[in-house]
Amino acid sequence: MGKIEIITGPMFAGKTTELMRRLERYTLAGNNVVLFKPHIDSRTETEIATTSVRQQFSIPVLVLHKPIGIEAAVVAIDEAQFFGEWILTYVQSLKDQGKTVIISGLDMDAHRRPFGFMGQLMAIADSVSKLTAVCRCGEDAVYTWLKNSLPQPKGNLILIGDSERYEPRCRKCYASKT
Repeated sequence: MGKIEIITGPMFAGKTTELMRRLERYTLAGNNVVLFKPHIDSRTETEIATTSVRQQFSIPVLVLHKPIGIEAAVVAIDEAQFFGEWILTYVQSLKDQGKTVIISGLDMDAHRRPFGFMGQLMAIADSVSKLTAVCRCGEDAVYTWLKNSLPQPKGNLILIGDSERYEPRCRKCYASKT
């Protein structure tokens, strides 16, 4: 029986690390796994690697442009906030085929608005794990702060970046706007 698992939260919360931990477990159990990323995310190379207590674990990352047939029992999708609306029916069809689908992505953009179709993906998921990062003050960070003071966009603003552009913030530090 298929299922959809979501891993979400702000940047630097460990979403991809948790995704890799789950993929390693499915691999150790003998399942075939495949990992996809969107073409817009240029930060990730062709492979993601982590080191667990047991071993070094790595998996090739394939770029997903449109729905494709998959033979693997476990399908992972990283940075799902960057996919278009078609991701909703694609993920549901994978679940209907009996596959386990593990999705990671940001739930909100840097302006605290729902990011892409993550909200809809969470609505159809069988489970949702919402992670937090560590704010500069030490509290749990639930938001992603855009460091540079940029004008408020009218629509979704997609600025691919990492710690040079973003940092995790708790509610209080996000509201302080400094």
